[in-house]
Amino acid sequence: MIHQKYIKRNIVVIVGLFLVLFNCGWEKDYKRAAYLSMQPDTDLILAPYPFYIFDREARDAITLSHYSKEEIKNILEDHDLSWDDLKNQWQLDVEDEHFSKEVNYTSHYTQYFYDTEIPIWIYGPKWIRTGQYSDEINQQHIPSIYGKILDFKFKNSIDVSYLNKVFQNQNGKPEIIVTVVVDQGGRQLYKAHKGAYPFLEDFKNKTAYFKKAKVAHLESHTAVGHMAIGTGAFPKDSKIFSNEIYSYADGKVLHRPVYQGKNKDWDLSEMQVPSFADEWDLFKNNEPVIVSQCYAARAAVGMGGHGKQFTLIKKGSETVSPDNDYVYWQDVKNLSWSTYNDAFLVPKTVQKYNLFKFYLDLKKEISTHFEAKDPIDLIAKIHHFQGSEFQAKMDGALFRDTLTETIINTKKDKDGITDLAYVTLKATDAVGHLYGWESKEAEQVLKATDKEIETIFEFLKTNYGDNFIMVVTADHGAAPMPEISNGLFLSHEKFFESLNELLPGSERTKRSLVKWVAHSQLALDRDLMKTYQISEEAIIQKILSIQVKDRQFFRKVWKREEIPNLSL
Repeated sequence: MIHQKYIKRNIVVIVGLFLVLFNCGWEKDYKRAAYLSMQPDTDLILAPYPFYIFDREARDAITLSHYSKEEIKNILEDHDLSWDDLKNQWQLDVEDEHFSKEVNYTSHYTQYFYDTEIPIWIYGPKWIRTGQYSDEINQQHIPSIYGKILDFKFKNSIDVSYLNKVFQNQNGKPEIIVTVVVDQGGRQLYKAHKGAYPFLEDFKNKTAYFKKAKVAHLESHTAVGHMAIGTGAFPKDSKIFSNEIYSYADGKVLHRPVYQGKNKDWDLSEMQVPSFADEWDLFKNNEPVIVSQCYAARAAVGMGGHGKQFTLIKKGSETVSPDNDYVYWQDVKNLSWSTYNDAFLVPKTVQKYNLFKFYLDLKKEISTHFEAKDPIDLIAKIHHFQGSEFQAKMDGALFRDTLTETIINTKKDKDGITDLAYVTLKATDAVGHLYGWESKEAEQVLKATDKEIETIFEFLKTNYGDNFIMVVTADHGAAPMPEISNGLFLSHEKFFESLNELLPGSERTKRSLVKWVAHSQLALDRDLMKTYQISEEAIIQKILSIQVKDRQFFRKVWKREEIPNLSL
């Protein structure tokens, strides 16, 4: 009896110690990311419970998603969730191998594993040693790997000497470096759909594959991830820390997208560091071709940089002026591709890529979840188009045509000057938000994306032989669909409403105690707090008291001074 009590007591102690270590682990990750991301006026860092989503109001439409029982069971196991609970909640017939469910949408921004675990493949046998590596690596290391290969020191360089074992001794330089970003392509997407990406699965054997790559910043958002890949900087320096910023005035929640100035025009100065492409282009007297393509401007700009609006630099006694680079994105109102003409160019080949015409031309070839009657219908369903095989195929084809027009046809593929080309295959992100990365729709888009990456690779092999480098990675992962994880959703509307309860009734719809909030960072209106004698501690307790479906939403709220220097 005494022996059994002793064993039980030890088990309790071990389990308790494990839970303490586990909790310390997640807090350390969050605080490190917060330190690397805090803005000058950030006052609080918000951490929700796992699987909870703090975002804008849900999309207008509920989406019907389709699932495989076996895949869902595997996903649930990975997240310590119960198949029996889901089966009962969704009232599923246990015999059905495939089933459907109406879902709302999911998002990403936290420092939890499902948002931060990403793959990185680096191909270039002349410069990179093949192998699977366990070294920790972040998106910010990617430009420094390029800098090492090109012998080029740039502003945001990071020490990559710990990766020396990965580099080959090669004096020659690649003719082109191509960076492919699979948006929302965290490791959870690949684990959910084994067999859906044969090219990338085999690519591990031809590349330096980093299996412990991770998003190291807050927030795990498109704009931030692409800025990290494009510049090598962290948000504390670049000032790009979220896709959008929320504020409150006159009873309304306002949001300002990244790179959008006060007059809703482009403001590239918001990114306060140069991109690798900005500096490399000027260093080589504007001779390199720079291409950055994504249907979302916040991604294309984050990789490409400032184009013609990059600050002038001096080389010796000469001043070198920047030129327009090929940085472009979709204009959904016109179902076409466009750019910000004051800084960038669009390739002529975009004229062939009207979205509705492309849809009509490929409609017979593609059997997918998207249909549109006419251009107006396509505009109304634009997010569903962007989350389909049509978008994946368009992105790949346009990118290859652009390289042909701007580099191959102009004979710059053999001029000894390394060109830089970035492309984001973003259909995986759109389908993940709308249908869930666990869905059959996401699997179908992943298959199409994998095929496009293979076609890009073969295009490079055909035109460059072995004189190129190709990197494939992701900007972030994503949370499971709340309907699967039993996660909660909190809108910014409810967040502001809850905090404003601290104000007198007459003031609650006029202003807010929050100057701005993203998803993880928040700045307070200190003047308003002083006027009504509301302390920071009272605001923190109010945030922690917010409940959704009788459950506390936020796990932790840290003051700025509680975030130690935990830099990498």
